[in-house]
Amino acid sequence: MKKTAPKEFRFYYSRKKLILYLLFNLALLILALLFTISIFPEYPLIYHFAIFTTVLSVLSILIVLIVHKPLAVITSQSITIDRCPPLYWRDIISVGTRTIKAGFWKKEIIVFNVRNFKTYKLNLIQKAIKNTDFTAFSIPLYAMDRKEGRLINQTIHKYLKSKKH
Repeated sequence: MKKTAPKEFRFYYSRKKLILYLLFNLALLILALLFTISIFPEYPLIYHFAIFTTVLSVLSILIVLIVHKPLAVITSQSITIDRCPPLYWRDIISVGTRTIKAGFWKKEIIVFNVRNFKTYKLNLIQKAIKNTDFTAFSIPLYAMDRKEGRLINQTIHKYLKSKKH
């Protein structure tokens, strides 16, 4: 967490977890190069696709590591998750922690139930996931350090309690 302006808190993705994800994707890139070129030399579209997707994944992780955009920005008026429009405290009905299944693992997220959901302009990813377990307004606790996750949870609940009165 980083306190930038008065009453503004910024929370970031864990750099350690991003570096592990980068190493995993680099290993996938090497495997994609070795296996697809050796198994499918006569089908260049297959290995071009495998190489393109893994290179794209590696580049996106590098961009997130270098630019280091905040995961959430909390102000006294709203919370902004990633690059989504700000979610105002007055529109939040409730907040809860939910465990979702992601492959073989269970991961925790913070889910916001929003009152005026239709008034918010959703971006492409929010539109795609709005009816899944990972809703349009969710924060992935698994992408943060445990200490940061507890701190963001406390900060959210503090602002919600102060707006209810």
